[in-house]
Amino acid sequence: MNDPGSFGSYYRMSSGARPLGEDQIVTAILHDETPLTRESLSTSLNLCGRGVRVLTAASVADLESVVRRDGAPDVALANFNGRFASDPEFQPRLAELLEVLDGVPLIMLSDSDETATALEAIRQGAHGYISTTVSLTMALEAIRLVAAGGIFVPAPILHRLIIEQAGAPASVLQAALSVPAPAVNGKAHLTQLTPRQIAVLECLQEGKPNKVIAHELGMRESTVKVHVRNILRRLGATNRTEAVCRVMREEN
Repeated sequence: MNDPGSFGSYYRMSSGARPLGEDQIVTAILHDETPLTRESLSTSLNLCGRGVRVLTAASVADLESVVRRDGAPDVALANFNGRFASDPEFQPRLAELLEVLDGVPLIMLSDSDETATALEAIRQGAHGYISTTVSLTMALEAIRLVAAGGIFVPAPILHRLIIEQAGAPASVLQAALSVPAPAVNGKAHLTQLTPRQIAVLECLQEGKPNKVIAHELGMRESTVKVHVRNILRRLGATNRTEAVCRVMREEN
């Protein structure tokens, strides 16, 4: 565990992540179906500055539209309006958002600071959890932290978890707060890709154009383009050929 400074929380830097410079702008998108909270929070965050620019999405369709444009946001925030992990809609809603975001790290916003709900959000793939008990400054720091590759859990939740896990091996606490890193055929370069991106990458390795990939995988050609762009970014490649070559070199 690490101490992020003045706003105690837990975080883990993912492989290859680098801390953001003070002058580096982070673009976030806030998905909230309630106009008042959506407009109030986005306006407050934008007025605070701190290198964070916040866009908004009133619906999942709006969110998908923004993510699929050029220059996808660095972080997404979604208001779960106090839903608990025990709510039947909790997991399906979270899964839907993660699918739409296609690798853009998600921070869950909630009225609840229940430990079990925060941990379940992290286990299911969220990279952060912010309750309405945190300050605006802490929310901004959480956004920048997650954009840099970290995982954010507010200090009060972490404190309760430590008390609940008192006497348990350190590995238990670490596992509870870690987003599982998928292992794909033992190849480290694939762990950053979603299952759909891996499917697209396999088609790229076979030299298939976007139109053919879209037909074979049952998606729109514009969606394939987004997947390709994200694959290049995550592999650090400038074009399709370079991406395939990098994968081939690592496989050999």
